[in-house]
Amino acid sequence: MKKGILLSSFLCCILGAFAQTSIEFIPTGGYTFADKLNFNSTFGRIDAGFNYGGSFQFNFNRHIGLEVAYNRMQVPAKLYDYGAVPGDKPVYQTSAGINYIMAGPVSRFPIPESPVSLFIGADLGAAIFTPSPNSFSSNATFAYGFQAGTDIFIEPNFGIRFSARLLGTAPTSSGYYFGYWGDPGGLYYTQPGLVQFGFNVGIIIGLGHPLPEYHAVARPPHPPRPRKYYYY
Repeated sequence: MKKGILLSSFLCCILGAFAQTSIEFIPTGGYTFADKLNFNSTFGRIDAGFNYGGSFQFNFNRHIGLEVAYNRMQVPAKLYDYGAVPGDKPVYQTSAGINYIMAGPVSRFPIPESPVSLFIGADLGAAIFTPSPNSFSSNATFAYGFQAGTDIFIEPNFGIRFSARLLGTAPTSSGYYFGYWGDPGGLYYTQPGLVQFGFNVGIIIGLGHPLPEYHAVARPPHPPRPRKYYYY
């Protein structure tokens, strides 16, 4: 009897550790790969580099949530003449600050009796570009994103997130100057669409109340159907 009670208590503790909370703060960091930008007579390259940021995720239940996220990277941006080969010096180089402010739904798929949850999500928002050191202005444009990954919960209010994320911007006719005033090598950074892919690792910090578990409701058995008997 005592062994059964102890086993039940242990299972309740383990299953409770797989729970999520209604509000989660998830600081993240990772690596973003390089991207190439095509212009009229030149092409640009946004170097690979590290990114950092975080998100608040508001969970309506264990399967659906809303994410509000921020992500930033500061990497070299280089401009080349067409025909340049690897090893050639760029026509112009600066440091590009790229800030994504996004929001969108996140769908979780908890694995039964496991601390692991798979998730996918989509985001819409804005990308804000801040060139440096010749930062005459900043510019914002429409941005979109997709993500997928795995959450591993150690406790109800603590876990680890591994994710792959794609962030992009829509092409726009507006642009701002990346170079010196009057320099023909100035890079109009926001004219082509930017697409960036990377991997991130985050820490899940639960701030809200634990979400209730789903329990299957047993349906009452159907009463037997009356049978008709025929006598001859």
